[in-house]
Amino acid sequence: MVVFDPFEELRRMEERLRKIERMFEQMFPRIPEIEVRFPEGFREPLSDLRETEDSYILSMEIPGVKKDEISIHATEDEIEVKAESKKLVEEEKEGIIRKERSYRGFYRKFKLPSKIDPENIEAKYEDGVLEIKMPKKEKEKKKVKVKIK
Repeated sequence: MVVFDPFEELRRMEERLRKIERMFEQMFPRIPEIEVRFPEGFREPLSDLRETEDSYILSMEIPGVKKDEISIHATEDEIEVKAESKKLVEEEKEGIIRKERSYRGFYRKFKLPSKIDPENIEAKYEDGVLEIKMPKKEKEKKKVKVKIK
């Protein structure tokens, strides 16, 4: 008599799912992942990274901050965007004191698929959307002497 073991069936199903996952990973290699290491109190802004023939274009939604509260740092293979906005409202009327503080922080760091030219990055901020255009670094054309055999 064969005894049905539901746990053995679950193990077999899990192994089949792992095989399917490995197959998909081989068929569709992952695009370099976004590094997500947020400093305490920061949120991840909604972002789109597009590639054109000669550049990468990053669009981020960073509402409620001013242009001078945004900092962008870039190297040849990554870009980091940080925005912080702190506000303090103090009001005193007829013996009533009101103090309110608000804080907004956004942070995102991207590993880029290929090298960029950080010296020629262009950024603009309008209506809560930051757009960064990062030109790809031109590949060096090496002149090599070929020996004739």
